[in-house]
Amino acid sequence: MQEYILVTNNPLVQKKINNGSLAKNIKIQVKFLSDLNEVMVKTRDLIHKGYNLISHPLAGSVKPGQNPYRSILVEEDTGLNYDSLKTMEKAIQKLEQFQKNKVQRKYPPEILEDYQVIDNSLITSGIKSLK
Repeated sequence: MQEYILVTNNPLVQKKINNGSLAKNIKIQVKFLSDLNEVMVKTRDLIHKGYNLISHPLAGSVKPGQNPYRSILVEEDTGLNYDSLKTMEKAIQKLEQFQKNKVQRKYPPEILEDYQVIDNSLITSGIKSLK
């Protein structure tokens, strides 16, 4: 059976994975982290260990420095996938660029919930494509 890892800092995604409503009949291990930077770095580290990107780290039309939530799905493989690594490195650079040029915002809870829903929607479509 294929092994998948979902790296996320989105509490809504974690809740849906844990209650089984997001990934039925697919084994997905969740790595829940505290912030967006950790999600990006952990995903890159998994790629170095032989995992491939299934979902794009910059999916959606929301800029990486704008949405504080990101969920990235990877699958186990036998070696280093240079395309996945290149994509991940570019995503990290893009995030750093946005963070350098923008002031960190404090969002009200209802806006954070909206961003969680956006990220959840993006990763849900990626997981559904596995079936």
